[in-house]
Amino acid sequence: MRIANADGCTPYEVARNLTLVRGEGAYVYDAAGRGLIDLSNSFGSVLLGHQDPAVTSAVLDAVRTGLPAAASLDLQNRLAAQIAGDLPGEQRVAFFKTGTAATRAAASAARQVTGRRLIASCGYHGYDLMWEFTPPGQPNSEGVLHCYHLPELLDRVLDEHADELAAVIIAPDYIHVSPQYIADLFHRCQRAGVVTIADEVKHGYRMLRGASVNGAGVRADIYTYAKGISNGWPLSCVAGDERFMDPLAEFVSTLTFEAPSFAAAAATLDRLTELDVQARLDTDGGRFVSEATKLIDAHDLPIEMAGTGAAFQFVCAPEVEEILLPHALAAGLILEPSDQQYPSACFRDEVVDDALDRLGRALTAMAASRPDLVGREVTQLDRVQSAFCQMDGLPGRPDGWSLAECVDYVTGQL
Repeated sequence: MRIANADGCTPYEVARNLTLVRGEGAYVYDAAGRGLIDLSNSFGSVLLGHQDPAVTSAVLDAVRTGLPAAASLDLQNRLAAQIAGDLPGEQRVAFFKTGTAATRAAASAARQVTGRRLIASCGYHGYDLMWEFTPPGQPNSEGVLHCYHLPELLDRVLDEHADELAAVIIAPDYIHVSPQYIADLFHRCQRAGVVTIADEVKHGYRMLRGASVNGAGVRADIYTYAKGISNGWPLSCVAGDERFMDPLAEFVSTLTFEAPSFAAAAATLDRLTELDVQARLDTDGGRFVSEATKLIDAHDLPIEMAGTGAAFQFVCAPEVEEILLPHALAAGLILEPSDQQYPSACFRDEVVDDALDRLGRALTAMAASRPDLVGREVTQLDRVQSAFCQMDGLPGRPDGWSLAECVDYVTGQL
């Protein structure tokens, strides 16, 4: 019997024919006891590492109370205060179970407050019909216009639809563009007087405590979080001021306030401070990126490293990645296909050394099995394709491309 939706987004068993039985720290283990270094970390939601002791203890304590969901909101109120306190201004928080639910709720709040329907979007906001991708300039069935992180496309939407837009939602990505690039997108919207939503599901609390865009001087109207707040437990939220939070009063489900996820989140936010996780990722993850670049250059393979220590990508042509991934897995290194790699706080010191050793073995085997790849260059198209797979957008206009060519490329990927 097959699970109907298992093929859609499963980073371990289906994608790699790999069954894991436990995880601890930076490693996951198969039934034979083989340890593999995990750079997927459940699409980045396991920020502290697998089986963090403080999170595990908090969850078990919550389970042992035996209280049903919403029996008490003390824990939930404390967590809301923590999250709101990490944002500028007076904020309220509404809780959900997934990042997809949070982004949909944020868009709904903006629509109710503004009385407008259209939403402009840059980036990926979850697997939901609301965010179905369509060619630039064509709203989807849910009234969403995609701008694909291109300033010119965003300007066009703002010029043509500013009076119809409920909000612009932007997912900040820092692997292929700078914080200043992302800030500029927000500032264009704000100059046009349009409500802004910062989709911080991927990078909130990973890059810095709170919203990553605040570090670039951006103050959005609404923020969404998920992956960084609960170390793999199902919890997300929307934050904003009273006018945007009031419409979400009835956005609640049976298990919205179940205690274990809130206990996990409270412990996670405490541990982020205790371990200085953002600085640790910057240093130790950054060392991996730097040394991995040297290893790739030494093997003269057509791969590049992009990003920071907190989130990075192996940039290469799709046919090269098809060779890299199985060799990395054979060496005991789990990479997320065609996407960013998200190290956890446990990815440091000797773990980084171990990961580099495994990557070196994978590259050696790869070069031996495919000598035709040695000396091949990474092309501009390889970089564009890697960026599009990772951020569902383009990192600015590629050299020599017109805006029309960018539109043609994006349309061809849909």
